[in-house]
Amino acid sequence: MITNRLIQTKANFGKIYELREENKIIGTTKIPINLRTQINVSIANKNFKLQFSIIKDALSRFDYTKNVRLLPFQLFNENNVWVGSLCERRTKWLFGYTFFELNYNDETYYFYAIGLGKKGLKIPMYDSEDIQVGLIEKDNISYDNKSTYTINTLDKNYQMLAFFFSVYYDNAYYSPNEVAYKSKEINYKYTINKELKSKYNPQFIEGRY
Repeated sequence: MITNRLIQTKANFGKIYELREENKIIGTTKIPINLRTQINVSIANKNFKLQFSIIKDALSRFDYTKNVRLLPFQLFNENNVWVGSLCERRTKWLFGYTFFELNYNDETYYFYAIGLGKKGLKIPMYDSEDIQVGLIEKDNISYDNKSTYTINTLDKNYQMLAFFFSVYYDNAYYSPNEVAYKSKEINYKYTINKELKSKYNPQFIEGRY
């Protein structure tokens, strides 16, 4: 099991995140000022770019089937070659739940955001065979609009993908691009849908998948 901390070090006039393994920085993310539609990611000496697909997002909002894809980002490598995509999806419009789909090098992975109140936000990561390969946990407390996460994954490839997802998710749902000084915010999220909550396995970190 690989354990990392994702720490946001800048939250206004642009955003910066650092992926840390013990005391070593192994990945960074930079989001330019007032440009939340582009996320620049570096990890393991590789550079990537997540680019928001405005047209695809607009078209998806008129799609009322299970194939709807909201907040779609396209993933490009350092040579500006398309290598994948990341988006929000729903099981169904009514009485369903939201989940996230990441495609990378012809493989598909799924992320499920589950709020457990004071126990925090849990985001298990599954592969296409419905096997859990990672777990992302968001801290409930943020200071000056800066988020922090703990990421546990089974190998380096899953580590990289969980890193992609975490900055995408935080950029979309948390960490507003606002100036804050000496502020403290406590955020509790609660998930009611039983099917969604069943995706969380509290014993995953102990090696019982």
